[in-house]
Amino acid sequence: MKNQVKFYSGEYQFHPIANFNYQLNRTYTISNGDIDEIAELAKKITGVKSWEKEMLLLAEKALNEGRIENASAYYRMAEFFMYDGNPEKLKVYEKSQALFYEYHSELFKSGILKQEKIPYMNGYIPVVYTIPDGECKDVILLHGGFDSYMEESIPSLLYLREKGFAVYLFEGPGQGEVLRRQKVTFTIEWEKPVKAILDHFQLNEVTIIGVSLGSILAPRAAAFESRIKRIVAWSVCTNQLELLLDATPEKLKKLFMFLLRHKCKRIINNMMYAQMKKDSGVDWGLHHGMYNMGVETPYDFMVKANKYEYKNVADRITQDFMLIGAEKDHLISIEKYKTVIDSLKNVKSLTYRLYTAKEKAASHCSIGNTKLVLDTIAAWIDVIKNRVD
Repeated sequence: MKNQVKFYSGEYQFHPIANFNYQLNRTYTISNGDIDEIAELAKKITGVKSWEKEMLLLAEKALNEGRIENASAYYRMAEFFMYDGNPEKLKVYEKSQALFYEYHSELFKSGILKQEKIPYMNGYIPVVYTIPDGECKDVILLHGGFDSYMEESIPSLLYLREKGFAVYLFEGPGQGEVLRRQKVTFTIEWEKPVKAILDHFQLNEVTIIGVSLGSILAPRAAAFESRIKRIVAWSVCTNQLELLLDATPEKLKKLFMFLLRHKCKRIINNMMYAQMKKDSGVDWGLHHGMYNMGVETPYDFMVKANKYEYKNVADRITQDFMLIGAEKDHLISIEKYKTVIDSLKNVKSLTYRLYTAKEKAASHCSIGNTKLVLDTIAAWIDVIKNRVD
């Protein structure tokens, strides 16, 4: 049974607000939404509430028309902008997920895709995995980042399978159903869920690919897990708090860092709550961050975000390392690559690849051309594994 892996490509100017524009592009290129519907939807988006309303309406329309793949994508992205505490949030997430697995049911029935729930803490880690026909070139662990859903990476998993790789796609604490169903929030100790997967499947000598915030989590896991031999950081994340503050003017950034050093919780919270009242995007972003991290205030979120880095253990990273950047990432300036490279003193090898607008891959995690990135990663693994040391 041959997989017909479908990748939509391109980078489009759907909306004047950068984050809405990115998420609309994500709905098209990653989740296979309809480009014409998304372009029309974009005209109606004025804020978070209108996003939720209009995306739900579009999801219902697609479902009524029997377009299951589109409906699943729209429900997923409607849930993305729903606040924690919204009684519809879990229902919409589960509807999106159920439709997704209905749409891909033949791949699971055929055995091309398999699912397992790996015991972890008092719950489980969901894993979807696939083994290639014929020779297996390598074993890959694949995971997302701060805002990820594993369903978005199923096409990548299938494409890598066609290239001869066994792929284990998973969600850890703070992600997907681990967060929504089990209420398990993020941990910087990513080596713990990774160890559980490696132990369960008895995997050795693997490549780990971490996307977005996963580009901090995957190297962090590799610092403590010798069974990881190759690391792909699919984004140039350095420190999560640093990235959050990069969007603020330099003077304000220095003020925040001063206040954080001196633990001025009340002042920071008052400043952030005032900004949240003015800007619905900031309001949603901080609520979303507090939900993912399991904290109650903006100050606590910022303190916790400051712990999400791997430079404090970078000297323990000795594997082959591939770093992937994007020329016009709205979240991360391209200059950040130097911070990452300078911290990796003991890696076996280091490859840096910057994707550009000409390649339709300049946005965050190069979502406009996923196939190109996967081709590059696959070629890199082949070169590294066939290298004569």
